[in-house]
Amino acid sequence: MRKPVKRLLWAVAILPGLIFIAALIFLLNFIIATRAMTPAETTAINDSVWCIKDRFVNAFIFKGKKSYLMVDAGIDTKLFRKELDKLGIKPEDITSMLLTHTDSDHTGSIPLYSNLEVYLHRDEEQMINGTNGKTKFSKTKWKYGPYKLLNDNDSLNIDGLEIRVIHTPGHTPGSVCYIIGDDYLVSGDNLKMTDGKYDHFVEKFNMNTAEQLESLKGLPDPGAFKYILTAHYGITEVKK
Repeated sequence: MRKPVKRLLWAVAILPGLIFIAALIFLLNFIIATRAMTPAETTAINDSVWCIKDRFVNAFIFKGKKSYLMVDAGIDTKLFRKELDKLGIKPEDITSMLLTHTDSDHTGSIPLYSNLEVYLHRDEEQMINGTNGKTKFSKTKWKYGPYKLLNDNDSLNIDGLEIRVIHTPGHTPGSVCYIIGDDYLVSGDNLKMTDGKYDHFVEKFNMNTAEQLESLKGLPDPGAFKYILTAHYGITEVKK
């Protein structure tokens, strides 16, 4: 058999094994990283803000004048329905969804809500139209219907809730934090709190940690808020 043919056969034989090993390494890293995360349990933060836990991620609900706004949507529709029942909130009463980014652990329960307006940053659109992905093999297409695009420093009023958009790229190109009212910073996967200061998210899951650290400099000091609500590291109540 000719050498080029032998080499081709060896490559065909070895490639699946290499892919399997790479997938196994990713899975092990994922398990280790997510086990180190410390999301808050499903709870009422106060009489107008709630936290939902879905495995290793949190989403947050804010009460407006007539309906509810949610930031991120977790992983699982069945689990979210159970957690909403615990809080006495009906899925059909959640009418607005702010996405900090579009990873699958932040969009999973979107099909649960029948009357929903979804918002995401303009630079995140590349992550849901097949243009970009966390890896070359993880490009995805959006399957949840219409959405509205946001820009850095946009100000919104959604059902009486005052919201400011802060573009904080690094985890993904269109990752954002939301300032809601005067008291809340909702951060998604943009940061964790270390010794009362902003710190970067898990490097294995970031697309560009250096960019994330730089973008966090654009956030107000943590002392400007009463609560910092992270997606994977729970709730920080800031001591004044």
